[in-house]
Amino acid sequence: MKSSVTSRLRFLGKSFIILLVTQCLVWCTTGVPVGASSDQLSAAISQAKLTHMINASISVNNLPSTVTPSLSTLANGGDLGSTLDGGACGNINVSAWRENIAHCYFGDTRSKVTVALIGDSRAGMYLDTFANLGKLEHFKVLFIAKDGCPSPLGTYMTNNSGEMSDTVWTACSNFHSYMISNLKKIKPRVIVVSSNSDIDLTNPPHAATGPEIQADMTAFLSKLPASSRVIVLGGFPQPAPTANPTVCLSRNPVNVASCAFTPSAGTQTDNAAFASAATAEGDVFVNQTRWFCTSTCPALIGKFVPYTTDAFHADNTYLKFLIGVLWSSIERYVR
Repeated sequence: MKSSVTSRLRFLGKSFIILLVTQCLVWCTTGVPVGASSDQLSAAISQAKLTHMINASISVNNLPSTVTPSLSTLANGGDLGSTLDGGACGNINVSAWRENIAHCYFGDTRSKVTVALIGDSRAGMYLDTFANLGKLEHFKVLFIAKDGCPSPLGTYMTNNSGEMSDTVWTACSNFHSYMISNLKKIKPRVIVVSSNSDIDLTNPPHAATGPEIQADMTAFLSKLPASSRVIVLGGFPQPAPTANPTVCLSRNPVNVASCAFTPSAGTQTDNAAFASAATAEGDVFVNQTRWFCTSTCPALIGKFVPYTTDAFHADNTYLKFLIGVLWSSIERYVR
C-alpha cells in the first residue's frame, strides 16, 4: 500500500513538473500564460447585435443630447485617426517615404506573433483598435502607412494633405517599395491591408477605373510575402464626395434619418475591385460595410457618430467600439 501511494505521489510530482516546465516555456517565449483566451472580449458587441443596432438607428429622428464623440469635437478635427501614430512613428510627410519602423510596434510588443497593419490613412484610422486588440489577444502590431498613398501599385498624382497635383508622386512609389521590402524581411504572420480604394493616377491624370484598381491592387498583393496570411480590410462605405452624414447631423438635429446615405456607385465599384483583387490572389477579404450599413447607412449608430467630418474616414471612437466584430473576422488567421 505504501509503495502504491509513493508511486502515485511520484507520478503526480512528475506531472506537475512537466506542466510547470510547459507553462514556463510558453510564458517565457511569448509573454502569454497557457490558456489565455478571448474572454476579455466577451462583452464586445457581436455582429448580430450590431446589425440590430444599425437597423434600430435608421428610424431615429431626434439627435440624442449626448452623442459619442460630440459634434463639436468632430467639428474641431478631434477623434480623426489614431492617437498612437505620431512622434517617432507615422505622419510621413508628402515628400518622405520611409521611417524607423522600430518605433512602429504597438499592442503586445513582447509577443512573438506579428500582425502588420499597412496602407494609408485608412490604416491609421484603425491603429488604436488594432493596438487595443493586440494587448488583449497578445500579438504585436507593426504599423506601416503613408497618408494619401493607397496600396495599389499605381503611378499616383501627388497628394499634399488632400491638395492634388498632376506631378507624379515619386515618394508614394518609393514608399510602396520600402513597405514591401520590410514586410518580406519581417514576414508577419498576418498582414492587414487597409487602404483607400478611390485612387487618382497620372500619365494622364484621371480617377482610376474599376479594372485599373483591381489590376494595381492585385499587383501589390502579389508582392507580399507568401508566408504571411493577407487580409484586405475593405468595403468601407465612404460617404464622400456625394454625402457628408456628420455635417448633416449638425444641420438636422431633429431629422437625423434624413442624413442616412447609400454608398455611391463609384464607391461600390472601387470596393468590388479590391474584393476581386483579394480573391484573385487567394487572400481574405473582410467586408466592413456590414459594420456601418444594412438597408442604408445611418449617420448615427446607437450613441455613436461613425464618420469624421471629412466624410472619408470612420471615427476613432466608433472603430474602437467595433473591436469584437473585427476580432471575430481575423481571429482564425492570427491564432
